[in-house]
Amino acid sequence: MPMTRRKNARLAAFVMPLLLGTCALAAADVESVATGRAALDRGDLDAAIAQLEKAVAGAPSNAEAHYLLGVSYARKGEKEGLFGGMSLFKRAKAEWLRAVELNPDGIDARFSLIDFYMNAPGIAGGSEAKALEHAAEIRKRDALEGHRAYARVFTFQKKHDAAAKEMAEAVREQPGSAKAHYFLGNALLNQADWKGSLREYETAVSLDAAYMPPYLRIGQHAARSESNYPRGEEALRKYLAYKPAFDEPGLGNAWYWLGVIQEKNGQKAEARESYLNAQKLAPNLKELAEALKRVR
Repeated sequence: MPMTRRKNARLAAFVMPLLLGTCALAAADVESVATGRAALDRGDLDAAIAQLEKAVAGAPSNAEAHYLLGVSYARKGEKEGLFGGMSLFKRAKAEWLRAVELNPDGIDARFSLIDFYMNAPGIAGGSEAKALEHAAEIRKRDALEGHRAYARVFTFQKKHDAAAKEMAEAVREQPGSAKAHYFLGNALLNQADWKGSLREYETAVSLDAAYMPPYLRIGQHAARSESNYPRGEEALRKYLAYKPAFDEPGLGNAWYWLGVIQEKNGQKAEARESYLNAQKLAPNLKELAEALKRVR
């Protein structure tokens, strides 16, 4: 064998195991991210945190792993309460900032930072100015998501007219987007615009029947507006047969609004069962305690 070929063969014998080891490590990291996301989807926060911390340790440049780990910390913090969860919220913020640093186009991480900056008091790092900075960055990257980002900031500020205008502009720009109509419906629901919000939710469903969040809101709309209960219950039961992703409204909310409809229909036993189901899935839902008292 010529000298050059022998050198190449020896080099390959040395390098290939390293490359294969790297690929195996990458595959393990990808599996950890997938397993962590699945745990997050089913609400197993301890398992999600364990898997995603493992993923971040193995692949510190994986923006998705940092984002999902931040979500896991934040969800855990919500369960711990204001004081017990403070350190978890700080860790969540750090993970989202790292995710954005690694992937400036990461819109989900920017939305999470908007929520953090708008929810946290100033002493804990809250900042409307920083939230608006991320909204502006989102708008640079995606027009629809940019409208949604500004609408979210305005909603936190209780500027519901401004939020509705943002999403109305999104619908004008993308009339065929179920998502745009859905978020306009949310903005109008916050204004108690019953006719307008229902119109947008039904439009969203007509454009994309597989896009599930509008069904939950149709049920919420029926409960809050005290109208069209059969349609509201039908929509909620459809949503309850669905397995929402971690970034979609949880089933606890659907059970709660179903309970409200049943209670208003005089079905106290059924309402109590729905409220108890909601309590299992969303124990921090503040309306539940009063609701359960009403249907003893």
